[in-house]
Amino acid sequence: MTYWDKDTIKLVQSLNGKLKIDHTKWHIDKGNKYKRSAELISAALCQLIISCNEKETIEYMEESIKWLKEINVDKPCPSKNHLFKAN
Repeated sequence: MTYWDKDTIKLVQSLNGKLKIDHTKWHIDKGNKYKRSAELISAALCQLIISCNEKETIEYMEESIKWLKEINVDKPCPSKNHLFKAN
């Protein structure tokens, strides 16, 4: 059951698609607290609006806050080319 119209659901899905870290940029962006937090907030919004899932919404929001407070951290992966560069 949802309380939202189809246009709102499509909008939330579109936003989630835009904020989701693409697998091709994962190694660069995985340590970016703003991108990780936005991705989690978007996922929380999807859980709330599409699924009315309070538990998952809260968990995603709590994880997002941990990224913003820098409780969760992850460093970007080193360049995969560095092994092949001449010293």
